[in-house]
Amino acid sequence: MAFLVDSLEKNRSASYADLKAKADEKKLAVYPIMFGRAQALLGIVKSAKRGTGKFARATAAKQGRVATGYTKSDEIRELLTSGMSANEIAKRVGAKVGLVYNVKSRMGLTGKRGDVAGGRRPGRPRQVAASTSLDGLAGIVAAVQSGEKERSRMRAALERIQGVLADVLG
Repeated sequence: MAFLVDSLEKNRSASYADLKAKADEKKLAVYPIMFGRAQALLGIVKSAKRGTGKFARATAAKQGRVATGYTKSDEIRELLTSGMSANEIAKRVGAKVGLVYNVKSRMGLTGKRGDVAGGRRPGRPRQVAASTSLDGLAGIVAAVQSGEKERSRMRAALERIQGVLADVLG
């Protein structure tokens, strides 16, 4: 690239074929895209900002909009800072709610484990402290009793379901 820029600075009207031949002599790899970028860097040819060129305008015209180089993600970022809900933003921008949440998560505004204020990032969840209710024999007895109560509640619920099924099928 440096070879192309230097050569074009010396002779702004040099052709790609001439510069390619000189680069081959020096055993340098030169491609047409490099030639075009070098010309754009030196201001020999005009280049549009990414997303606003001829192809982007043609695509936008097919879709019935104007190519500005301003993406949906940019607009979503702006609206997220205004405090709008994800559904409102998706409707306004014309995107899916998933895109809004994706942009929001990349901004660090998730409000959950990735909350910036909490200092935590997504990943492994917090470890839960060991329960103190199992301290000693009394804790073990209480745990067994609560398990028995839960089991009896579940058995009663299953018997009620079995009775309803028998009435429906019988």
